[in-house]
Amino acid sequence: MKRCYSCFAEYPEDYNVCPYCGAVENYFPKEPIYLYPGTVLFSRYIIGEAIGQGGFGIIYKAWDATLETVVAIKELFVSKLVTRAEGMPELIVSRKAQEEFNYRKKRFLAEARTMAKFGSHKNILNVFEYFEQNNTAYIVMELLEGVALNAYLAQVGGRIDPDFAVMIASEVGNALSSMHAQNIIHRDVAPDNIFICGGKDIRIKLLDFGAAKLSDETDDYIDIILKPGYSPVEQYDNTKNIGPWSDIYALGATLFCMVTGVKPEESTNRKQGDTLASPHSINPDVPEELSTAIMRAMAVERHLRFKNIEEFTKAIQGNVKVLSVAQEKKKRKTRRFSSLIAAVLVVAILTGVIGRIWGSKIETLKKATITVWCSVSEGSAEKAAMEEIIKRFKKSFPKVTVELTVYPEAEYAEAVAKAAADRSLPTLFESTGLPQSILEQASDLDNVVGSKQFDSCLFLGRYGEYYTDYKQIPLGIVVPVAEVIKAGPVKTDYQEAFFKSPSDFQTDAPMSASTDYEAVIKANFGEAEYLGKQAFLAAESPVYFTTTMEIYAPEIREMQMYLVAQVYPDTPEIYCAYTYEWSIGQGNDAEIAAAEKLLSWMLGNEYQTILMIGTANDGQIPINEATFFSKIEDKKLQPISEIYKRFVFIKNK
Repeated sequence: MKRCYSCFAEYPEDYNVCPYCGAVENYFPKEPIYLYPGTVLFSRYIIGEAIGQGGFGIIYKAWDATLETVVAIKELFVSKLVTRAEGMPELIVSRKAQEEFNYRKKRFLAEARTMAKFGSHKNILNVFEYFEQNNTAYIVMELLEGVALNAYLAQVGGRIDPDFAVMIASEVGNALSSMHAQNIIHRDVAPDNIFICGGKDIRIKLLDFGAAKLSDETDDYIDIILKPGYSPVEQYDNTKNIGPWSDIYALGATLFCMVTGVKPEESTNRKQGDTLASPHSINPDVPEELSTAIMRAMAVERHLRFKNIEEFTKAIQGNVKVLSVAQEKKKRKTRRFSSLIAAVLVVAILTGVIGRIWGSKIETLKKATITVWCSVSEGSAEKAAMEEIIKRFKKSFPKVTVELTVYPEAEYAEAVAKAAADRSLPTLFESTGLPQSILEQASDLDNVVGSKQFDSCLFLGRYGEYYTDYKQIPLGIVVPVAEVIKAGPVKTDYQEAFFKSPSDFQTDAPMSASTDYEAVIKANFGEAEYLGKQAFLAAESPVYFTTTMEIYAPEIREMQMYLVAQVYPDTPEIYCAYTYEWSIGQGNDAEIAAAEKLLSWMLGNEYQTILMIGTANDGQIPINEATFFSKIEDKKLQPISEIYKRFVFIKNK
């Protein structure tokens, strides 16, 4: 008996044609660089005919002799770097190309590991095995029967029914959602990487993770991957600004193509002048709501796109109402400008004195001198941020003089206590961790709580339940996180971005915990005999329970040789704490009004950006909604976008 290298059925030796599939017996490959049919890999896989080739690899149909099933095998074959002598399985790599080929092989195996993480995910190609042989590497995958989306679109005239297109995009979104939860960005979502599987039930698979931005150390070395029409503008610049928002753009562009039959204009051209027509204007059969959702996903400015892939899929399925890009811009612009100014302008127009009103609008505060105290180091980024905030404030309110005094952390509490004893608290001061006896002298913050900046904050909805005396207001929050060592003498193999309990890390080595924010640590991770931080820094403990305040700590950054990663709790309630609290002391009416205005502005997006993103040297999470979503674009903080709606705030005292 001999085996057909097309369908892999066995048939008698004297037959020259497979009686099952009709394939003519052939022992030679279509191209001399292909492996010969019948070649055995890994003592298990019998190579059949080649079914695909690209610039980086060749895909073969193969027979798994162990499991007796047909599989697909992808061979790393970088055509510009390697070649193969006809009939020889080993690749030939020149000495000049060896370094780059080794890098490509490393990336190829990283792709395999990434895909293998998702097991039998219904929308991601299943990887069974990967190995090195013949001076190259191989990935063993499920063999898909069906057609790639780009080929299918060509067959049906370029575009498909919007309902079918939404189904395809939703299934791809399901795959991307799982990837993003693992901090993996696909970076190459396009019709040629989406596969429609035939059979009884149509299935959609997302293919080709070769361009994926991974959550491991390879992130620093990946190439710029571009697919004109589908790649967002940030992908043309570098890899640092790539995130879930990039895949959202690409999926939106793919959906655009599916419902219009037109490949979208290149994003870099749109950046210069965006004249892209909406799907509805190109194809009136596309509902306006769907058209709006697609255009939001394809917004050139990433902050105008959907916050996550789940929001996008809900929008295209018609489950949520979506503002157009223009409406969203208008909404955000409205947030930035005071409604009071608008009212003044209307009155000014009606009374004919707009020039006088406009010229005097910045003089809304009376002459006053206020003192501002905080705990930062001289020459630090935080001090520079405070100086910039005060500079901008004084430009808007020139009648107010602001005197900034900074103290080292070790001296600050004592300085404020002395001022309180002398009944001379500063007008505005940082009050995190100060005793109640000092706060009793502070002024109430009713006017700050009633400001429009307060309303723009994401985590102050239950402020009055937490700060019952209205004496403090927080500018940031801290979120619990586990730092885990993934390489070294003591490590954990845990791969997820989230965990449900400390036992998930499955380590016999003792765990460590921070002594800061003790109530947060205990509420989220439980009370146990944890080691201290030093054990983790010495790589004697594989897990360190702490908060986001420490994820940028220099001593932890220096541990990168151990591949330290951040893993967040995934529980119904995630206990967080407010931080960076401020209070207003005593003074006359003009001084208190000026302090209230400055503190209100510090809650706003512009000022929070200076404090929380401009300094970017700690893990304080901004309390302002817009600044919050900007900050968590950072790789280390991105998983917070999946869990922030479950935050519960507790007293850390």
